[in-house]
Amino acid sequence: MNPLGQDAAAPRRRLGVALGGGSARGYAHLGALASLERHGLAPDLVVGTSFGAVVGALYATGRDLADILAEAEAMRRRDVFPHIADFGLHRAALFGGERLEAYFDRLLEGRTFADLAVELVVVTTDIDTGEQVLLSEGRLAPALRASASIPGIFAPALIDGRRLVDGGIGSPVPLSTLESMDVEVAIGIGAGLEARDSGAIRLARRFLATPQGRRWHQAVVQRRPGGAIGRLGRALAFAAEGWLADAGGAGDGSPGAGSPDEASLALEGSYDSAGAPRRLEVHTRPPIHWLNFHRASEAIRAGDAALSRLVPQVRLALAEA
Repeated sequence: MNPLGQDAAAPRRRLGVALGGGSARGYAHLGALASLERHGLAPDLVVGTSFGAVVGALYATGRDLADILAEAEAMRRRDVFPHIADFGLHRAALFGGERLEAYFDRLLEGRTFADLAVELVVVTTDIDTGEQVLLSEGRLAPALRASASIPGIFAPALIDGRRLVDGGIGSPVPLSTLESMDVEVAIGIGAGLEARDSGAIRLARRFLATPQGRRWHQAVVQRRPGGAIGRLGRALAFAAEGWLADAGGAGDGSPGAGSPDEASLALEGSYDSAGAPRRLEVHTRPPIHWLNFHRASEAIRAGDAALSRLVPQVRLALAEA
């Protein structure tokens, strides 16, 4: 469950990508990865959360990306939901998650992290503590299930005694996590809803900025209420921490969050002369709903186009690294 590390003697990874969530919108990551490969910029390391972790795992298998793209474009709603919907009483969750894990196991043919051709780190959140937990060992399916387990929708996944849920709760795009690893250039790729696109998130931010909202957040985190409602409340409180950090400009650096110019954010770059990795960010803005699995091709095209515009900056960052 530890972050991926490297030997002191091992060469530094040249290029890493951080893939955010977004459910069906996350198909845009496939297009972004296809663009990188087409331009000879295949990443050495993939860090993913939620659907970004699923796409990252598929890519990291080393399968022909054209085959993965074709399978995604042929996907229909009926190909997805029967495989993940295990309704029942699952302690404050709509689905248990076992069927979702079995689906991932079939999708990845039972692979483990050790079987992958590209290094992968899956980002999850401990629902009891709010701590970020990074998975890079063992079977892939349980890790992906954990990272995709949205609180209230899927029950937490139990891994090494910890109850793990969606890694995007506090960090929609795990770019700062990627930057903490040994890479020369780090690219954060967003595909989820941006803050300005979601009225619910805007309202939540406004509430959390009020004295009452901050008191609620403190009460839930510090008192640690028990029971199903308490667990769901804590998950929302941990999400609130991410929203508040973003609003203050001190968040994860995720695309679309805490930017000085959110309205025009499509490509961003920053360079650190003190040895930190060069950071590049892109929001793919796929034009589909997060449940539109049958419109993968549109999301893939959006991801390809967005990343292709970033290629000159990627080349420059690598040249200067």
